[in-house]
Amino acid sequence: MAEAGLRRVVDTALAVLLPPRCVACATPLLHDDDGDWCEACAEQCLPAPPPGLLLYAGALPGLIQRAKYSRDVSAARALAALMAEHIDVDAAAIDVVTFVPAHWSRALGRGFDLPALLADAVADHLGVPMQTLLVASRRDRRLADTSSAQERARLVAGRFRARAAARDARVLLVDDVHTTGATVAEAAAALRTGGTRDVVARTLALTPAR
Repeated sequence: MAEAGLRRVVDTALAVLLPPRCVACATPLLHDDDGDWCEACAEQCLPAPPPGLLLYAGALPGLIQRAKYSRDVSAARALAALMAEHIDVDAAAIDVVTFVPAHWSRALGRGFDLPALLADAVADHLGVPMQTLLVASRRDRRLADTSSAQERARLVAGRFRARAAARDARVLLVDDVHTTGATVAEAAAALRTGGTRDVVARTLALTPAR
């Protein structure tokens, strides 16, 4: 009992001395702020047309970069919660959630695979199983943001293969950023080759059309 009381005192003191901050801009959060975000950053999260959920603008690009390239786990968790909050797919229309995987060497270097965290949060929110072994990346070719749609399509051609066939299943395929759609289209094609009945794709952020 004494230990529990001491823990509450310590937690209260830490909350006063180290108040929670916005995961995007580090501004101290107010009582009426939404979760991990301050009001200003939350207002920058603008809806996007499918297959995107939000526009790749405002606070999102910096947060995604931190999660993917700086191993920022708090940023990754905030993005996962954000995607689960905005997912617009009917749980009754899918059987399993999976994700567009990074090459194993890239995921190992980062310590985690952001699309996997997004898919796990979405699956938990929808109450649908998440399967990690449906599709795998054959090779590691980095796609520059400035690459044309044709160049990106060439670089990802044949990149993925089905690993565990979800035959006749309806799959929700999750990714972090949609630039030209080449990557998610190639992963979806691999799933269909593996026997998947239907694939619905959703990405957290949709970049402006180029």
